[in-house]
Order: sequence, then C-alpha cells, then structure tokens
Amino acid sequence: MDASGGEDKGEASDQPLLQGGQESGQGAALGNPFASAEGAVNTIQQQRQQATFAEFKPQLGSNVADEAEASFFSAHGTPASSGITAQEAVQDVGSTTKKPEANSWLPGWAKNEVKEDETKSKLAELQRKEKELAAREKALERRETEAGGAAGSLIPDKTRKNWPWCFPIVHNDIAADIPEAERPLVRFGFICWMMAESGYLLNFVTMFLMLITGSGIGFSTFLITCMATGAGVPLAWICWYKSLYHAAQSKGGVFAYLKFFFHFSAHVGYCALAFLAPPIIGEFSAGLFTMVSQFEKGGGKHGFFGFMCLMNTLLWLGCGLLSLYVLQWAFKIFRSGGGVEATQQAGSAALVAAKASMGTFGTSNT
Repeated sequence: MDASGGEDKGEASDQPLLQGGQESGQGAALGNPFASAEGAVNTIQQQRQQATFAEFKPQLGSNVADEAEASFFSAHGTPASSGITAQEAVQDVGSTTKKPEANSWLPGWAKNEVKEDETKSKLAELQRKEKELAAREKALERRETEAGGAAGSLIPDKTRKNWPWCFPIVHNDIAADIPEAERPLVRFGFICWMMAESGYLLNFVTMFLMLITGSGIGFSTFLITCMATGAGVPLAWICWYKSLYHAAQSKGGVFAYLKFFFHFSAHVGYCALAFLAPPIIGEFSAGLFTMVSQFEKGGGKHGFFGFMCLMNTLLWLGCGLLSLYVLQWAFKIFRSGGGVEATQQAGSAALVAAKASMGTFGTSNT
C-alpha cells in the first residue's frame, strides 16, 4: 500500500507541473517544470496588467497611460518580481501627472489665483500714480494762475474791467485788443477823451465856484452846466471813444467808422462851443467870452475866475485841435480800406431800393 500510496502521491504532485508544462511549451522544452510554471504565471500577470492599463486609458489619456505602463515595466520589471500591480502604478503616475486644465491659458487674475501680496502691491502702485497725477494737476493750475496774474490772462478777455487802475470800472486794453497798425490812432483818441473829461470837470468846478461867490452866474445856467457835465462824461466814452475802439478792431468796417464819424463830429462841435462860450447858447461854459467878462470886471476873485476860464479855454482848444487830427487820421484809414467806395455803393443800393419801393407804392395806389 505504501508503494501504491507513494505512487499516487507522486502522480498527484506531478499533475500541476505537467499541466504547467503543457501550457508553456518553452518550460517543457527546457526541462525545468518550475520555470515553465513561473513563465505561465508571468504571462497571465502581464496580460491582466495590460488590460488594466487599457481600462485606465480613457480616464488618464493615452499619453499618460502609455507613460505609466512604460515607466512601470522599466522600473519594476515583471509584475511578479516587483509585487506592484498595474492599478497601483496607474494611480501612482496619475497622482504625479495631472491633465492640463481647460482654462490653463487664462491669466491668474481671471482664475482668482492672484496672491494677496500681489494685489496689495498693485493697489499701492495705483494709489501712488493717482497722487502723482493730482500733484501735477495742482502744479499746472498754479502755473496758469501765476501766468494769468503776470500777463492779465492767458487769453485776452474783452469783458474784463481793468481801467482805471485804482478802481476798474471799464475795459480798455489797447495793446491786447487793437491791431498794431491802428494802435497809435486809438491811443491818440484815448488822450483826446481824457482831455475832454478833464475839460468837463474843470468847467463844472469853475462854474460852481462862480455860482457860490456871486460872480455873475445864475442858477439856471449852472443847471445846464450840470446836465452837460453829467451827460458828457459817460457819453464821450460810450459814443465816440468806444466807436473808435470798435472801428479799429473791425479793420475798416463801414458801419463802425460811420458811427464813429457821426458821434465824433458832435464832439468836435461841442469842443468849439465850450471853447468860445458865446452868449445865450454858451453861457454854461467857462470859455473865451466868459474869460473876457471876468477879466473886465477886475478884482481879486474875478481875476482868479478869469485865470480858471483861461485854463478851461486852452484845454478845450487843445482837445478840439487833437480831435480834428484824430478825425482826419480815422478818415484816411477808412478811405484807404475802401470805406468810401463801400459807402457809395451802399447809398446807391439804398436809393435804388427806395425808388423801387416808391414805384411799387404808386402803382398799388392807382
């Protein structure tokens, strides 16, 4: 029995080896049943691991799965000798190799990955630039203010009051407003205006003193003097000086010069009246006839008033002569600019229009 049992045991123990040898012809050929069995096991293990890698390819991508498979077999050899399964290798490679994110091309601030320190530095930079811009703006405003105070204004302001210097009430800036060719004319016109204003004031003071001292001047005459002074001072500025001012700015404008000629002719007539002071129509002025009357009366106060009348007479004489010179100068500029021809054409056109309107009116009546 022992022999038979031993034979049975030997046959049972040899059956797996024979089966392994049959599955692996290479091991049988070598005559090593253990090697053939180990080869068969390794073959089955490799097939399982390759199937595992193929299963994980859709999840990791073909490139990542191939890399895991290559690195696994190169580093660990056969699965049986390493003791590491293919699933563990795939998990190991997948943990170290990440798929590229879909928004990896976006900047950090778009993915909310900007660091707090970087945000603070950028905010501080923006605040610094804002302070620099504010400082530059203040410096520019200060320079404009200083330049405006030195030159009056960066751009000439034709409404800014600048005369008289002590108490500005009107605008008068010949250098800034008047072209260079017409500036001498306007300056002489301004001197003429100042002489006229001085004549108005001197005449008023002389007539007032003659009234209160009883030197032959009635109250009604003094009222006419007051009206002449009160109207003459502003009207001289508004009517003929500003007309000359605007005419010089217009460079030969027909209407501007015609307006000046009209008002300035009235001023020249008043200068002649104030200079002569004839009886009845000129008794309100301390002119030539009034001066002669005071000197004829003699005495201390009459001699004093005669001297004041002499000063007033000379002042109005100088103002009248200068006014004639300014009038002749302005007319020369007006004529050289074609003003005479333009006036003639305008007059002819007005005459034709008047005749046409009269003809139309007569036809409608018939």
